[in-house]
Amino acid sequence: MHARTRPHRYPRGFSCSGPRFCQRGVSLLEVMIAVLVLAVGVLGAATLQLNALRYNASAGYSTQASLIASDLLDRMRANAGLLEDYATSSVPGDCTAGQGVSGGVSMASRDLADFIEAVTCRLPRGAGDIAVSGDRATISVSWSEARIVAGDEPTRFVISSVIR
Repeated sequence: MHARTRPHRYPRGFSCSGPRFCQRGVSLLEVMIAVLVLAVGVLGAATLQLNALRYNASAGYSTQASLIASDLLDRMRANAGLLEDYATSSVPGDCTAGQGVSGGVSMASRDLADFIEAVTCRLPRGAGDIAVSGDRATISVSWSEARIVAGDEPTRFVISSVIR
């Protein structure tokens, strides 16, 4: 014998013609959850893209600083006899394009003018200094990454080499 179950009563205005059709509003809820998951995914992808752009710019500045410092070291090696003429305390942070030295000056002066122009014009708020101690030359280049990471201290690239 089978036990008889009493049919389930639904609130007034709600009809159910079988268990399949008793899920009112479920598809709307599923759509809302899917849209929420999609929105979180798109937001995550946008954040990843923004970080990729930031790190790409930072890597570009690091590469530029490395090339500038290495170029000056190569110039110092080519003019090793006047190594002490390259020593400077600091390079200003404002772009000095076209304000280099004119003809009739030493090779070291020309190299320093090119270094100053490269540091100040190719790097944001670029600055640098050159220290010479005996045969060792140390070149320091720094720049601001405030546009990339807000409130960050200047980034510094230092390279040192024995000349001669």
